Amino acid sequence: MIKSNKISMKLLSMVTIIMVIVFGASYLLNNYFLSDYYLYKMKQKITSTYDEINERSISEIRESKSSTENTNNVTIVIIENKGNINDLNERMQFSLYKEKIPLNKFWMTEDTLKKVSEGIPVKQLYNQGKIKSSLLTLLYEQEGHLVLIGSVIAHNSDAMKIINQLYFYSIVFGTIITLLLVAYYSKKIITPLEKLKSVAKDIANLDFKQVNIRSGDEIEDLSHSINEMSSRLKNAHLLLEQKNQQLNSLVSNISHEVKTPLSLIQAYTVGIKDGLDDGTYTNVILEQVKNTSDMVDHLIMLAKVQALDINTETFDLRAFIQQLIVHYKILLSNKGMEVRDDLASAEKVMVKADKSQMDIVFNNLIGNAIKYGEGAFFFLTLNNETDGSLRFEIINKTTVVKAEHLHNIWDSFYVIEESRNKEMSGTGLGLAIVANILDKNNLRYEAILKGENIHFTIWFETQ
Repeated sequence: MIKSNKISMKLLSMVTIIMVIVFGASYLLNNYFLSDYYLYKMKQKITSTYDEINERSISEIRESKSSTENTNNVTIVIIENKGNINDLNERMQFSLYKEKIPLNKFWMTEDTLKKVSEGIPVKQLYNQGKIKSSLLTLLYEQEGHLVLIGSVIAHNSDAMKIINQLYFYSIVFGTIITLLLVAYYSKKIITPLEKLKSVAKDIANLDFKQVNIRSGDEIEDLSHSINEMSSRLKNAHLLLEQKNQQLNSLVSNISHEVKTPLSLIQAYTVGIKDGLDDGTYTNVILEQVKNTSDMVDHLIMLAKVQALDINTETFDLRAFIQQLIVHYKILLSNKGMEVRDDLASAEKVMVKADKSQMDIVFNNLIGNAIKYGEGAFFFLTLNNETDGSLRFEIINKTTVVKAEHLHNIWDSFYVIEESRNKEMSGTGLGLAIVANILDKNNLRYEAILKGENIHFTIWFETQ
């Protein structure tokens, strides 16, 4: 149903107004100006014939009379200019009769002959009354002869009245048909627009629907744009919800992580105040302060990583790793561990990434392998993949990590050791920092268990 305040009604009103103006103006022109325009065109025809034969002699006019009459659709009559006015009128009327133009009356006045003798052509319209026709003439003098160029004009008022009446009915009929077609096609336009409006309302209410419109025009293009917008908004909304959940989880974890050491610090401080210190209270307080400080440092690092811009460069990953391992010689020696590597077998080792951020990634992974790895060594490998990428792996033995832990291992504050002993579990932020950096650099990564070994893998694009 077409609503009065909708586009369809506006379109109908606009088309109706345009048709009334155009057809109304056309009808008025036909009704009031067609006869005058017809007479004007006939006068032009007479004048153009006069211009054509004016410079010709009487003999030349007589020779070309037939062809001139046929070409211009006029009648040419020539009589000698002698005798009185009545005689001239009779001879002119008889000559026209011979040209099959019977007249009820024809007259030339003395004034007409005077103008003609002065070289002024005279146009005149002779109305034949009941015959319902007129004779339009142009009279001029040439070599002592009167030359008349004439054309019969039928009285067309009755015919024009009938034609205009039929034209009026045609306008009414055409207007009705046009408005019905406009209503039909406007509905075809409005229907998909109503669908788009409904979907837009749903999207505004966070119901990210899709619309299927096949109109083959700009409305279909608009529907594709709205569908794309809906998909993007849906993804953005889901991402925002995830971020909110992560933020809530982060706040909860931070509260938990801070509350525990503060409670311990408070309890041991009260013990010192009450004289209950057995010599270990201060060490416990310092340890808790250090753990809290480490957690804050990691939180600051995580915030910085999330805000960092990516400055990619091409560098030698093998040389980068070898140089990094050197810094861990003392720590490895104190831990009684060694690094076993297979870095030489890779042929393409030039990669593209943010080198400073990769320094943070590898320090975290190697630091975790040293701190939490079980056994006397861990592995580092580089291998070229068939797809052209370079695969880096760091492998260490663990009996703590289980398959069910891998799903959450990259989350902030996720720790595997249930007692959350800092010596065993750390802050739970190291791998979250690694994951954030790798995501920002668009690098694929994973953590999997193979037997008692955990494999951390990163794929780099080679250059």
